[in-house]
Amino acid sequence: MNRRFLNAVMVLLLVAVAGCASSKEREADMEKKNNRAETHVMLGANYLQRGQLDVAKEELDKALKEAPDNSQANNIMAVLQWRLKKYDEAERFFRKALDTNPANSSAHHNYGAFLCDRGKLDAGVRHFDAAAGDALYPYTAEVNLNAGVCLMKKPAPAEAEKYFREALRINPKLPSALYQMAKLSLDSGHRLSARGFIERYFQSAEDTPESLLLAVRIERALGNKNAEASYALRLRNKFPTSPEAGQLHAASTPKKK
Repeated sequence: MNRRFLNAVMVLLLVAVAGCASSKEREADMEKKNNRAETHVMLGANYLQRGQLDVAKEELDKALKEAPDNSQANNIMAVLQWRLKKYDEAERFFRKALDTNPANSSAHHNYGAFLCDRGKLDAGVRHFDAAAGDALYPYTAEVNLNAGVCLMKKPAPAEAEKYFREALRINPKLPSALYQMAKLSLDSGHRLSARGFIERYFQSAEDTPESLLLAVRIERALGNKNAEASYALRLRNKFPTSPEAGQLHAASTPKKK
């Protein structure tokens, strides 16, 4: 074999080996950066949940410095910007989260909630549907609940009911879905169904002023004075200064002639 040719082959082999080593080093470095980013994302999400927004932002800034294209880092940063009422920034981060990973169901869920909050109801529901279509996403019941709440803002009660019922199919004890179905049933004249849903609600959740006032309205519509009085007493005793207790008092006070 020509010696010059042999030397050229050896050089190419060495370059190829060096290239492989360099590629592996880059992959290892990228993996380390992603691991550090994910740690910062988890910390940022925890601080965000506790309401420590400044510390959350510090952690998320670190995550994005390590891995600017990390989908979940962009997703949680978007939620933080939303909390800070920096809506344009929130929009930008949500879009980046989904551009880098269109299958990020958490980002679809959060972005859907953001869009509904901003009045973009149909767009919000589309993102909820994307998240709900992921069988591995652990919050599909909540996604359907949020889609229903979003549709009630239109209002579109018939469409919303489908989502509330799907939420309850997945999680029959989901309190907010039970409350929404009780309210929707009462408003549509299905009083016995409304009673059934609100009773199931109280089996799964703590009393709230809103739920007790709804129970009062349901029993009043059914003409059950004893049950109405019982719920009214619970509302007055547990939440005496609530606006709902005030509504109850105003509703039960006879008008002066």
